[in-house]
Amino acid sequence: MKLRIAFSLAALALSAAAHADEVQVAVAANFTAPMRQIAPVFEQATGHKVVASFGGTGKFYAQIKNGAPFEILLSADDETPTKLAREGAAVAASQFTYARGKLVLWSANEAIVDDKGEVLKQAGFDHIALANPKLAPYGAAAVEAMKALGVLDSLAPKFVTAENIGQTFQFVKSGNALLGFVALSQVTRDNKLTEGSAWCCRPILPADQARMPSCSTRAWASRRPRRSWKFLRGDQARAVIRAYGYDLQPMFDADLQAIWLTVRLAGLTTLVLLVVGTPIAWWLARTGSRWRGPVGAVVALPIVLPPAVLGFYLLLLMGPHGPVGQFTQWAGIGLLPFTFWGLVVGSVCYSLPFVVQPLQNAFEAVGDRPLEVAATLGARPLDAFFSVAVPLAKPGFLTASILGFAHTVGEFGVVLMIGGNIPGKTEVVSMAIYNRVEAMEYAHAHALAGVLLVFSFLVLLALYTLNPGRKRP
Repeated sequence: MKLRIAFSLAALALSAAAHADEVQVAVAANFTAPMRQIAPVFEQATGHKVVASFGGTGKFYAQIKNGAPFEILLSADDETPTKLAREGAAVAASQFTYARGKLVLWSANEAIVDDKGEVLKQAGFDHIALANPKLAPYGAAAVEAMKALGVLDSLAPKFVTAENIGQTFQFVKSGNALLGFVALSQVTRDNKLTEGSAWCCRPILPADQARMPSCSTRAWASRRPRRSWKFLRGDQARAVIRAYGYDLQPMFDADLQAIWLTVRLAGLTTLVLLVVGTPIAWWLARTGSRWRGPVGAVVALPIVLPPAVLGFYLLLLMGPHGPVGQFTQWAGIGLLPFTFWGLVVGSVCYSLPFVVQPLQNAFEAVGDRPLEVAATLGARPLDAFFSVAVPLAKPGFLTASILGFAHTVGEFGVVLMIGGNIPGKTEVVSMAIYNRVEAMEYAHAHALAGVLLVFSFLVLLALYTLNPGRKRP
């Protein structure tokens, strides 16, 4: 189970005068102990007081939907902030994996739980506690663990359902339930079991749980949530989180993930642009229509339009109230913002002129004569296009491919507006660099920026080497 930080949009604006030094934080119950230790360190470092509320992620979802004034949500899953963003109660802007939680079967009795969870297949207990699967991600994970072991149906009559993982721990701690599914962080300190017996259920669960995006709030302008976000990524907070048994995503792995996502996005975008842009470029190169100017202007618009403006209007179009968003919902596709395919759409629009214009120039350079010769030999227009125009325009296709790929790799503003910067889904290299700088992780920022610098040089080298221009006599 991956825990990710989410900045959730509060419907009620806070009074700046009354809460100038407070940060309203909603914290998933499993993260209670680490947060209580992190809060005073954060207050000392920043001067901002943390006002933390602890409970189930599902409960916080309902509260935020109804205007609860939280500035930060530390969620136990990714579904909740994603849902808030899609429903308009939050705006996905930035996020990262702040911890990786582990589900354990625990008993306060040292002689109960074995190292393989076989106790679940026995009938020697009356009650087993778990958090409400409908409200708490750890409860849903517990259900999946029991399904994987084939004991869900037999244990269902013994369930004692708690509101959240904190209450689940209390049921077992007090002896009201002999067993319970709790978070490893609740029963360990410095990676050692504090009491009782436990079995880590993670091996039988999916290696990757759903990812959770971060959502910016109206209070973002105050910079309090931003400072909190940066602090949670710092060494002090990470040391506390690790001490409570959480795993932390290695930054190197996150960087590689961002690079791979960028390559996938740029490759797919370039392929789509070659398919879509070729007929547009051919038409622009050959037509005498009065619409040639307006169409050419629309195609070239992303060159002069700020990327954030383009991303903003794409967000409106693809959002729940936009025509594209309404169509995709009607078609059962869902909403495109904050998804990889939403990034593909935005990248195609953003990089369109960098593919169409080189192709148009190449087709214009071909001229009419080769096509006329092909026509006299009986070639149909489509045959002449593929057998004559395309081979002669090959340098233009090469230039268009390189520029389209490179331009997509470097995009930032469009990703910022419609991508939401979700690791593994929408966090491309440019956004990863931005996040590393914001978190003062300059070594990682240098590494990623160096990758882009080398890549940019190689792109220019390829362009000048493969298309040297007209040689001097």
